[in-house]
Amino acid sequence: MVDRSESSSALSPEDARIDQIADAALRLFARYGYKRSSMDDIAREAGLAKATLYLHFKGKDDVFRAMLNLLARRVEARCREVVAVPGPFPERLAALVEAHHGLAYASFGTGEHLVELKAVMNAIATRELQAFEQIFVTLARQLLQEAEARGEVALCRASVTAEDWIAGLMFAAAGAKTGAPPSCQAYAERLAGIAHIFAAAVTVG
Repeated sequence: MVDRSESSSALSPEDARIDQIADAALRLFARYGYKRSSMDDIAREAGLAKATLYLHFKGKDDVFRAMLNLLARRVEARCREVVAVPGPFPERLAALVEAHHGLAYASFGTGEHLVELKAVMNAIATRELQAFEQIFVTLARQLLQEAEARGEVALCRASVTAEDWIAGLMFAAAGAKTGAPPSCQAYAERLAGIAHIFAAAVTVG
């Protein structure tokens, strides 16, 4: 994952403009979904002429991929912040799950367009989606390794590999928002419960 700073002073003018457009697209896609958001709408939301968008993007698909890349960088920055904070494994895992899954969910507002947006991700942004998910996989594995080194956890207690344990955690986090879209607070509470269940499965003592 490309790690460009969120500080506008650290970005080139072109990258700053791309992020400006991607940020506007994120707000629109959260509000109206992908199909109902046009390039005209994105330009208006970004406060730019439509021609300016086409200086940087061929079309809405490219804007969508840039939007997902921007969101991934924001989520990754937050995830790395919480992982750097010391504490018991269950608390650190819960913070990571919330930073990754919770922040991504909150970024799409009420969640009413999540099904459509996820379908679009699978159709046109597979590489970006995989990179986004890899952020969680990498940092969850780091947490496990650190906790194992301290004797806090033992994967043998759950009789699974680290990969399977992380995959199960991700499936559970995704499943926690199915059905009627929960509020951000309700989803955060569900994520916290899931994280503590998965932590308990491998915690020693």
